[in-house]
Amino acid sequence: MSDSDKELLAEIARLREDLKQLKEIVNVLVNVVMEEDFEDDEPEFPSYPGTDNKFNIYN
Repeated sequence: MSDSDKELLAEIARLREDLKQLKEIVNVLVNVVMEEDFEDDEPEFPSYPGTDNKFNIYN
């Protein structure tokens, strides 16, 4: 096996390891985003008008 073949095999091994690490990072990020969605119990916009003394169409 020539030196260039050995270098290519070593580079492929490094790239495979890098790919495994990137997959782990993506999995962690997806889990963080999914947990954040589950923890957000309060809706962004209330589905009913509040009881504040604000303008009401029926006033």
